[in-house]
Amino acid sequence: MTSIVSTLGAGSGIDTRALIDGLVSADREARTKPLTARNEALTTRISALGQVRSSLQTIASSLAARVSSGALGLIPASSDSGIGIERRGTGPAAAFSNAVSVTAIASAQRLIAAPLASADAPVGEGVLTIGFGRRTELGGGAFSFAAGATPNLDITITAANNSLTGLRDAINAAGNGMTASIVSNAGSATLAIRGADGADNAFVISAAETPGNPGLARFAHTPGNTPMTAQLRAADAELTVDGIAVTRPSNVIDDLIPGLRLRLVRPVASATLSAARDASALATTVSDFASTLSAMRGLLADLRKGATGENPAGPLAGDSTTRTIDQRLTALVSTPIAAANGLRLRDLGVSVSRSGSVTFDPERLAQLPPARQADAEAVLRTMSGSSFSGPNALQAIAETVTPATSGLTRRRDGLTADLAKVEARLVDYRTSLTRQYAAMDRLVAASKAVGTQLDTQIKIWTANRN
Repeated sequence: MTSIVSTLGAGSGIDTRALIDGLVSADREARTKPLTARNEALTTRISALGQVRSSLQTIASSLAARVSSGALGLIPASSDSGIGIERRGTGPAAAFSNAVSVTAIASAQRLIAAPLASADAPVGEGVLTIGFGRRTELGGGAFSFAAGATPNLDITITAANNSLTGLRDAINAAGNGMTASIVSNAGSATLAIRGADGADNAFVISAAETPGNPGLARFAHTPGNTPMTAQLRAADAELTVDGIAVTRPSNVIDDLIPGLRLRLVRPVASATLSAARDASALATTVSDFASTLSAMRGLLADLRKGATGENPAGPLAGDSTTRTIDQRLTALVSTPIAAANGLRLRDLGVSVSRSGSVTFDPERLAQLPPARQADAEAVLRTMSGSSFSGPNALQAIAETVTPATSGLTRRRDGLTADLAKVEARLVDYRTSLTRQYAAMDRLVAASKAVGTQLDTQIKIWTANRN
């Protein structure tokens, strides 16, 4: 092919290479221009539908974040910082106010060993067995112990971890709420062992030393044998709620008031725990949601607008999917929400004006009975929900874009394949033209050679006659 192309025009004197380029270019434009235009139009529609889907999902996510943050639900409060309070899940089911006092907070047993020379000092080899249960003080440092349901814990010390540091690490790795630490001082290192909070998490330690490697007995702590000293006792938290005494094994309490977590920081003589809704937060959220819906409808109108004068049509003019989306957004205002006992956005002060904008009337929301504010929150929760099973969630409306986009993408892929076929045919067309013009050049060159030969012969004949 290279030799053919390099000799094009050599015989005829015509720039056949430029001629072939022009013919191929003209054919390419005629064949690809309509395909390219349709491809670009489909790409624009796909992009516009993606913008619609993304915008709806962003609105839903933003509303969901507002709802899940607890700003619209019952806001818990504590009158004393000694009792922390926070929402769990969707929070409490109803408003409340409870008088609470904390007599004692939960604590964990803590044992202190006799100091050694350093953290690297050997402690002996063998097994320390930790048993869990309830401890009863008998006075004068004596105590009794009743084993509980938690299995014993064995801490094995060998030559590989025979040091105070090795013992600490082995206890920390064993789990069951046990933690150990080393407090170093000038010329000494002391081991402290702590259990989990709660009276049932008291513990005893017995030692079984390896013969010839004594030392672990100094870490024992059983009734009548207490080389380790008890510094703190395991105890439950003690509190009263509206005069009713209760105990809990932890200072983090999830099962006292449904939907709330309490954190006991210190004893509190008297505090009030309560939960109530913030009407202003609800109004702000509904107002913001109405403004966002209005902006969304404006975006849809811009994308769907027809051509007017010199102004071109929007990329989704005549698109049935976005028309359906706009209709469903409008219907949200008047659709009763089953999860909200039939309450509608219209009942919260949201309406659609004659111009198509979505507006909010705060006075209409203010007329909603306090008992129905939970239903108002349910309306917004349903609107922002990720479930696609019903028509009322924005996420569900956003997903209606997916099948339309998939169909357009398949059509665009088909056009892309057609364009590739055209390019392949154009390659064959150029090859064919090149061969044809090369053959023509050879014929013209041969004709020129014959003509030259005849001209020369005639000149010789003429000269001979003279």
